[in-house]
Amino acid sequence: MFENLFSERGLSLDRLRVLVEVHDAGSIAAAVPGDPVRQSQYSRQIRELSEYFGCDVAQRSGKVLRLTPQGARLAQLARSHLQSIEDFRAECRAESVDYTIAAGDSIIQWLVIPRVGNVLATVPDVRLATANLRTNDIVQQLSDGRIDFGILRRNAVPATLKSKPLGKLKYTLVVPRELKPPRLKVTLAHALAHLPIASQKSDGQFIRRLREIANASGTDLTPSLLCESFPQSLSAVRTGCFAAILPKIATSDLKEPRYLMIEDKALAVLHRDLALAWNPRLSHVRPIANKLADALSRQLAIDR
Repeated sequence: MFENLFSERGLSLDRLRVLVEVHDAGSIAAAVPGDPVRQSQYSRQIRELSEYFGCDVAQRSGKVLRLTPQGARLAQLARSHLQSIEDFRAECRAESVDYTIAAGDSIIQWLVIPRVGNVLATVPDVRLATANLRTNDIVQQLSDGRIDFGILRRNAVPATLKSKPLGKLKYTLVVPRELKPPRLKVTLAHALAHLPIASQKSDGQFIRRLREIANASGTDLTPSLLCESFPQSLSAVRTGCFAAILPKIATSDLKEPRYLMIEDKALAVLHRDLALAWNPRLSHVRPIANKLADALSRQLAIDR
């Protein structure tokens, strides 16, 4: 059995591991930066894989050696093979099996972390790691197997991935009471026009739609503070100096007497349907994946 695979030298687990490392890093130089000895070793091992398979698994572009499409496909096969062996080793030693779930920073902080204990209680032989990634990176790393699960907008999940809906992420305007003018009801339009707003600058879709809301109410959006993330905007709100439009899941621990939570139907354009996504190959490579997917989709559901 498998005589053709073992009739020649050049194939080994270590060489396949090196190929996966180079794939993830983008090049040999990035995989082992500042280490010319190991770079030379990696280059030799990849060359040996090319000779073994009879095709170029990497090609040089200037001074950089990058994987070819055939090399990337081999790296994907190798990753699945090595992951299965690593899982089997963990099972035999009664160790936890590692899985990675990726999402944006705010989703990790306000949805995943508060509920992950319930997930692990349902699937006790698993250890979860989180990864803070943007939507495009989540899709790419799910596709090539670098991460196991991702939470992203439902309309951003490609047909090549499996998914389960998690519900709608809704937004609300949060205003510290010290910013409320005396004897005046604060509305969304008033806040956007007159209150100091802390807003994200890294989420292009969010800020674009927020500008549309402001324009529809007859004002230009001019945030007083530009933040990298919603958690930073929440920190700004806590100072009492800024209002912000935040995911409703972020406001659970804000005490009502100090903060006004203002709903407005205009904010509906900001709402996002979220989904838990994973690669359909995952269940073939990692037997616990289906059980974990079920637990994650139940425990991370937003609308209960």
